[in-house]
Amino acid sequence: MKNTVKKLLFLNPLSSESLAQLNSDPFLIVSSQPLIKIQDQAYDQKDLDPKIPWVGTSQNAAKRIQHHPLPKKIYCIGQQTASYFPHAKFPSTSTAHNLAQLIIENKETDLIYICGQKRREELPILLKSYSIALKEVIVYKTKTLKKSLNLQSIDGLAFMSPSAVYSFYENESFKQHICFAIGPSTAQALNQLGQQCIISKQTHAKSIVDAARQYFNT
Repeated sequence: MKNTVKKLLFLNPLSSESLAQLNSDPFLIVSSQPLIKIQDQAYDQKDLDPKIPWVGTSQNAAKRIQHHPLPKKIYCIGQQTASYFPHAKFPSTSTAHNLAQLIIENKETDLIYICGQKRREELPILLKSYSIALKEVIVYKTKTLKKSLNLQSIDGLAFMSPSAVYSFYENESFKQHICFAIGPSTAQALNQLGQQCIISKQTHAKSIVDAARQYFNT
């Protein structure tokens, strides 16, 4: 309802600076109670061969390898992840299927997949079905946190990764909360658990907040 204060809770980590920027609307209070923790994973830097194209599907991966000597080709899902690299290639629609099609169209034969230990299966399965050799380099790990949340005054739940969805499911009940997802993969995770959701137009937190503001003001 218009002109009534609503509360949106992110289940992924957000910095205090991000929260300050997202709380620009007096009628939408944005907060964060992360149910996952991202940790660095030790890896052999020699595995990041700049002579072979790379592919990354998360900002967490991009942050950790952006200062390495980069290859001529880097494939990403989503404009936000691609923003870490000046010459990244990414599909117009942020799905594993569309990214695989872009890679296939460019006739790649070998790729280095930079990811976390809980990466989804869709992209590797699609690429391997086209006989594209995929070497995985795990640069971060996602830890599920156990905590109880007070959701009594919360109007909407915001998810920025499938891991946050699954962690929430282990900790809490969705009940009647409206859910917002940052992209198709996160939306798919919610759908698999029987939850309908609203998908943000772009792959960053502000786009989720914009979607929530539009929903609550309709």
